[in-house]
Amino acid sequence: MAHAVSIPSRAPSEHRDLAHWMKRSLEELVHLRSDLTNDSVHDLRVALRRCRSIAATMKEIDPHPDWEEMRECARKLFRSLGELRDAHVMTEWLNKLHREEDALKRQMLESLAAGEKVAQEKALHRAERFDQKRWKKLSRSLRARIRRVPADGDAAHCQALERLEEAKELHRRAMRTDSPKPWHALRIGVKHFRYTVESLLPTAHAEWSDTLKRVQDVLGNIHDLDVLCEMLCTANASQSSAILQDWELRIENERQLNVQTYRQLALGTASIWTHWQSGFPREEWERYAKARIRATRAAMDPKPSRSSVIARIAMRLWSQLRLRKAGEIFFDKKERRALDAAARLSGVRDASTKKAREKSAKSFLLDSPVPPAWSYSEWERVAWAIRFQRGAEPGRRNKRFAQLAAEQQTKVYLLAGILRLAIAAQKCGVNSSSSLRLEVLPPGFLLHVAGVADSPKNAARFTAAKQQLERSLGKTILLQAEPTVAADSTAKVELQPPVPISIVR
Repeated sequence: MAHAVSIPSRAPSEHRDLAHWMKRSLEELVHLRSDLTNDSVHDLRVALRRCRSIAATMKEIDPHPDWEEMRECARKLFRSLGELRDAHVMTEWLNKLHREEDALKRQMLESLAAGEKVAQEKALHRAERFDQKRWKKLSRSLRARIRRVPADGDAAHCQALERLEEAKELHRRAMRTDSPKPWHALRIGVKHFRYTVESLLPTAHAEWSDTLKRVQDVLGNIHDLDVLCEMLCTANASQSSAILQDWELRIENERQLNVQTYRQLALGTASIWTHWQSGFPREEWERYAKARIRATRAAMDPKPSRSSVIARIAMRLWSQLRLRKAGEIFFDKKERRALDAAARLSGVRDASTKKAREKSAKSFLLDSPVPPAWSYSEWERVAWAIRFQRGAEPGRRNKRFAQLAAEQQTKVYLLAGILRLAIAAQKCGVNSSSSLRLEVLPPGFLLHVAGVADSPKNAARFTAAKQQLERSLGKTILLQAEPTVAADSTAKVELQPPVPISIVR
């Protein structure tokens, strides 16, 4: 029997991940040192730009100092190559726009040639001083860290989707003006999206590589022409107005051709933005966000098993409070999601800062992009709940917290209160969420905690931890420990009913 077999239109492209580009950077560095040509400058700069772009993306999940060190290691060489590359590109545009020579073109070419010699010396100096040993060591370290975001996985989709949403917003701004700055920002945004897709979503990149490169080239042309126009404005003092106007017209006509090309690609039913967006179905966004949260915890939490227990306990408390109808908020799925995220991220620590753990976690999360399918206010509650899961309770003494809306403060206070009680239960030895059971009493609630010893230390810990949640609910919470019965005393227990031991009266 014959079977239909789909034949790909072309062989799948090589997956060019971070390891590829860090290795490629060293190879191109050797070429540059031996032969300083336009191509060697361009190729090394492209390799370094990709490494730096991937590092900037990964820092949003994993703020390990090695990511910033890698960017810093390449920064001076990358910038010196940029100055040299700018001279090459501007020379190419001058010759392309006007093949004949005039006074202004001659002046510009002479100025660029002089600047190119200085830039060459600087680039070679930076290339000789580049720390290859440190680069190789960083490559090994970062190769292990980036594995927390598997290629083509949900966390990788989340990172790429966030870059796409950022670039789309820059696209909307650029469409409202001809000013160079918004168009330059759009070019940078598309670059970040392209390099993220190339590194983390090889399957999508195989499909989108042509359109990504096409759009980046067009936006690059627009930027180059804007830079050339600025250079002409600074060199026109000794030139006639007729020559200057001729050059300005040539630049503007070429720029408008590229703007029109971009509009044809970006607008209408066949928009490249719609095409790229189709690779991230909206019904999958929630899953992408959860994967990013898991990746962040894996990268930043030294004790992830502990935060897993805290998350189970916190969600059990939430379910019990909803079952006992403690308030309408406990029926809100988004608030439940916020508590789950805060509990799972309760142990994260930003190793790149000397701030206290809770403060550094709050700052890191607030500086991170809002996950897909989340609002900023929801993500903000997660960050502030982690900030106040320990230590002094939130209040007016914290000026930034006091600036939040009253409703936001109330919700943060509740989430942090549940986290405090969950952390106390975990410290007292609770490992299973089934150990907790809530009972309604006339003055409030009675929380049964199985498997916890009735000791002064546990009593003090629970008493301190429950106060914030009590104030949030407006009800008293009594806690009752129910120690695990030893196996050899089973017969004795059968003779008399078990008597729970109240650790808080």
